[in-house]
Amino acid sequence: MIRKAKRYVSPITLRILAVNIWALLILAFGLLYSGQYEREMIDGELHSLQVEGRLLSAALAGGGVRETLEGNPILTQDLSLHMLRKLADSNPLRTILYGKDGKMLLDSNQLQGPGGAIEIVELDPPFATWPFGKKISYSLQKALKLIPAQLDLDAYPKQIKGIESYPGMVKALRGEETSGAWYDTEGHILLTDSLPVQNLKDVLGAVMVQKSGRNIEEAAHSVQMTVLKLFLCALLTTLLLSIYLTETIGMPILRLADAAEKVEQSLLLKESIPDFSYRHDEIGKLSTALRSMTTALSERIDAIGNFAADVAHEIKNPLASLKSAVETFMMVTEPDRQKKLLSIIGNDVDRLDRLITDISSASRLDSELNRAQKVTFDLVKFLQDIVRNETENLGLKDRLLLNIERGRKFTVTGNKTQLGQVMDNLIQNADSFLPPEGKITMSCLLQTDKIVIHIDNDGPPIPDKKLESIFERFYSERPSSEKFGLHSGLGLSISRQIIRDHKGAIFARNITSEKGQHLYVRFTIILPAAEGTK
Repeated sequence: MIRKAKRYVSPITLRILAVNIWALLILAFGLLYSGQYEREMIDGELHSLQVEGRLLSAALAGGGVRETLEGNPILTQDLSLHMLRKLADSNPLRTILYGKDGKMLLDSNQLQGPGGAIEIVELDPPFATWPFGKKISYSLQKALKLIPAQLDLDAYPKQIKGIESYPGMVKALRGEETSGAWYDTEGHILLTDSLPVQNLKDVLGAVMVQKSGRNIEEAAHSVQMTVLKLFLCALLTTLLLSIYLTETIGMPILRLADAAEKVEQSLLLKESIPDFSYRHDEIGKLSTALRSMTTALSERIDAIGNFAADVAHEIKNPLASLKSAVETFMMVTEPDRQKKLLSIIGNDVDRLDRLITDISSASRLDSELNRAQKVTFDLVKFLQDIVRNETENLGLKDRLLLNIERGRKFTVTGNKTQLGQVMDNLIQNADSFLPPEGKITMSCLLQTDKIVIHIDNDGPPIPDKKLESIFERFYSERPSSEKFGLHSGLGLSISRQIIRDHKGAIFARNITSEKGQHLYVRFTIILPAAEGTK
């Protein structure tokens, strides 16, 4: 026999962990997906940016315009810059202004100096100076960006060569307003709104306002971090619950499997099956079933061993008699003695033949009981057929009676052939003890949910100490007038085995009068009543 490797982790534990964690990961991934949330925030910020852009456009149209000598209004750099400085505190947006001729007038992120324009770019402090918690948060934010957001944003132009490079500015000079969201060169969200600066219907220039979308990213990241914290808490809870399930499900099953392997090696270890019957669940049922199965298997093996010993003992008796008769036959010469010895030899051979036949039937009984099909049938009609057949076979006319209350219906579930064998055994056994004028009476009655069948015979009483022994294998208590060796002593044993297989009981007792006088012997069979009994 190949020994299996000792299992330190139950496979069912791995399955529990896989199912729980996989479901949790799917849920967490769905919650961490922030595309829809960010899109809604972008739409809201764009709407706010449009409002601020229109206010700025109106302010520039009013305070950044000067009339030419011809009396035509034009945008001027100095007035527009003065207006932007007034709005600087309430308008922290980047503003880019182009004139009607397509030339840049100003950029709020650029300072004009002797050497030209200097662009102002707000930088983050060096990463090395960040607090540890912020570093962790930043790293997680970078990692969470790997989750597809499906914002579908275009990249903002890296190089600006003129008004055509700015998104929507050419349309703004035509009097159209255009807004949108982009990814800048560092991968952050950038919001823009391009709109015309106009005096009534006259377009004087184009202005673009830009706003960083980092607040959107930070809000989405904050939500993701909250979800991640909840996920880690749920993951820890799942692991603890999985360990608990392992201890309450996986490990008990593993212990039962290991104990079953030990029982396979030696049934002497049948008591090593762990007892979980106190648990009112499937594990408790499995433990109880395994313990019952192991006990039944052990008892069956013991019974087979005892049966083999009993068979050997019973066969030795006729074999010893046969051997003695043969040895004696070889030494005698008288015809009469030889004839008598031949008669003894013939009787012993017949006895061996009957014994072997009954032993063969008894040895096949277990497999027949397991394969036999059970059906629900009318017990009254069944007993009537039994009485009719036995009356004809045994010549018991007017001596084998059946008493059943009229109108009463008895229904049982079982195998007709096997139950018929029991009835035949009991009737034939009763007939062998029946005096010349004696009778056998069968009766049937209902007690709660049980059907009770009595088979009474007028034969001699059974010794009280033998009322249980008569159901043992090879035990035979026969009338003195009966020829020796006609019965193997297996009939009643087989009958009890069949009745027990039908979840019933069978026993015998002597019925006496109030004065203690023997009246008759009663064999009683108790069977479960099937639906339909009334």
